[in-house]
Amino acid sequence: MPSITSYDRMLRAAAAVGPVPVAIAAAQESQLLAAACEASALGIARPILVGDAQEIGRLAEQQQLDISTLQVVDLPDAAAAADQTMRIVAQGAARVAIKGQMQTSRFLHAALRRDAGLRTGQLVTHVGLFEVPGVDRLLFITDGGVVLQPTRDQKVDIVSNAILAAHALGIERPRVALVAAADRVRPELPATVEVAEVVAMEERWSDEAAWVDGPFQLDTAMSTRIAQQKGRAGRVAGRADVLVGPDVESVNIMAKGITYFAGGRMAGLVLGARAPLVVGSRADPPYTRLVCMAAGALFAAWVDAQVL
Repeated sequence: MPSITSYDRMLRAAAAVGPVPVAIAAAQESQLLAAACEASALGIARPILVGDAQEIGRLAEQQQLDISTLQVVDLPDAAAAADQTMRIVAQGAARVAIKGQMQTSRFLHAALRRDAGLRTGQLVTHVGLFEVPGVDRLLFITDGGVVLQPTRDQKVDIVSNAILAAHALGIERPRVALVAAADRVRPELPATVEVAEVVAMEERWSDEAAWVDGPFQLDTAMSTRIAQQKGRAGRVAGRADVLVGPDVESVNIMAKGITYFAGGRMAGLVLGARAPLVVGSRADPPYTRLVCMAAGALFAAWVDAQVL
């Protein structure tokens, strides 16, 4: 599959491999319901709506959405809906789990319970997929939502999950930049020391088919001109596909800066479980919800293709 460089291309690619069955926990949410119907119409997903059937029907009628072809599992209680969603995914009846009208913490708790059947031993992390004006490719930015203060070993898993996301979207050998406040290792900045330790795991990154380098300041990671001016060479400098931040605060601020100041758009996945998890914000418009479903469908289809 060719590299996916925009959300529109992502939707077309997902339609080409779909429809992928997805289960939505507490699906009684208007924006998400509209996205689910659009995903079904485009052949991207085959949604299973788990939640308050009466409210789902009311919202569908209010928005003039046709849900007659969609499976609805009536569970008005949000916790029960989350648990049933994970059972559906664990049993293989769906390949993606999607958060609806509930708190992210409740959704992730249901997914990561030992008896849910979705834990793998891999760290669960959030990978943001950003479409940024003026950038000719999608950017994968992590982890801005799940791992708050990652250790060195957790950063290794964060990098690995982001590499998998990039592979699933057609990047054969992603360029991964670990960003920090300096372009060199500085003992007074412990994050740069950890970066050097992660980058030094060259055999692992070669096995995972990625180039991993750092530390980089953000501009050094993204601009070949600035990288050259700073004397930073290599395969990653100035050409990063993946940006890995030192902690959740820095990544979250970077993500908000992209969307609020640069006019960028963000979708995302939580990876590391047996199936991709989608935890979009209730403020997200239907198009963003649709892109998240498409990303989840593409990742699930890519994983299935690796097994064959």
